[in-house]
Parts: sequence; C-alpha cells; structure tokens
Amino acid sequence: MKRLFILALVFGSLSCAKYPTSANGQTTKRLVFTMTVAGQLNPNFVYIVALRPSTLLNPTDSGPIPVVAPPWGNGFVAGNCTYFVRWNPNFTPAYNIYQFTDTLLNNYIAIGVPVAYTDVGGSMNQIQFSLDLSQIATSPDAANAYQSIQINFLTMDRVPQGTSGTKNWDALGDGRTVSGINTWITIPLTTTGLYNNARYGFIEPTGDVITDGDPALDISDFSVQVLQQ
Repeated sequence: MKRLFILALVFGSLSCAKYPTSANGQTTKRLVFTMTVAGQLNPNFVYIVALRPSTLLNPTDSGPIPVVAPPWGNGFVAGNCTYFVRWNPNFTPAYNIYQFTDTLLNNYIAIGVPVAYTDVGGSMNQIQFSLDLSQIATSPDAANAYQSIQINFLTMDRVPQGTSGTKNWDALGDGRTVSGINTWITIPLTTTGLYNNARYGFIEPTGDVITDGDPALDISDFSVQVLQQ
C-alpha cells in the first residue's frame, strides 16, 4: 500500500462560486480536485473522487480503495472512506457531495454541492471541482482540525451490486497488479501545494483499465491543490 507526501506550488481556476464561511466569517481551507481521462468523458459511466479527511498528519490505516470483485458491497469503494464526490451529468447540478453513514460503506446521503466546479461538455476529458473543508466536516472548527486527507480517483462503467457480475474500472495505481489496486494518496493540509501524478512519480499509468481498456475510463492524470484561507 502506498501513502505518499509531495509538495509543489501552483494556482488554478474554477468557475465562479461563493465559498462557505464559518460563524466568524472566515472560510476554511479549500481543495481543488482535477481528474483527467485518456478519452472523452462518457455520461453513462461513473466518475468519483473518494475522500477521507483525518486529524492525523499521517494515518497508518487504509484509505479509499476500489471495489474490484464481488461481493460488491456499495459497488465502488472500500477501505476507509467518509465522503465522496460524484460527477453525474444526469443530475442538476452535475457534481454532488455524499457522506457515508455507516462504517461498512453501504449507506450514504447527499450533503451538498462543491463550492465551484467546471461544467463538462462536448469532447471534454476532465472533471474539476473545489471543496471547502467545512463541507466535509461537522463544523468549521472540525474542518480546521484536519491535518491530512486520503484520496482516490475512481472510474467505472457501472456500479454492480450483490455477489455476481463484473465491471470495467480504473483507480489510482496500476490495476493490473495486486499491489497496485490498494493505492491511494495522503495529502497534508498544513500548507498550500499541488499534488499530482507527476509529483507522485506517475503512480497512475495509462492503459491499465480493467478489463476492456476503454479510454473514457482510463485515468491519465490527477491533481489536488490545497489553498489556505
């Protein structure tokens, strides 16, 4: 399993939106997420960013990992995960934040919309959205107590259920290897920085979609930008 820390400075942009504020009028830290696939995004496929914020700088247990075989459970993520954001163009807005309500990750509820996001249209191959940490915490104080966040980027052609069936999928790491399946990144939240595929030594290769190789599922790049307020 991989738990990696790397730092670089960069600034990006998202569509305009109002950021939430705490009771004293201060925003908490913001994160900008970008996932790029090798082909054109398919509105019938599933694109998810799985999240687990922590008050520990370097949590030693598992972060979010993909569900790759039955029994499927929720059909998309296992390991430790508390929130996820899904891009679904069949919804308005297309980006929604969900929170798991049980430790087995079988139940979840919608809790909001990212504070900013990029609309996807035409032949685009990238989703991008921004979260304020207060959106994935019980309070602004709890958000400010976060020291790190474990993250995985997940794509799949379907979300299977039950104890049979298959799916085509990709996630961080090389899914063609057993060790590569159990890969996530852990990002410190104590300073500004950009964390992307290049900075992690290209832990996410292209051409590793299991099993059909569809470029619409093939994650070719990712980044997470930490912005301090």
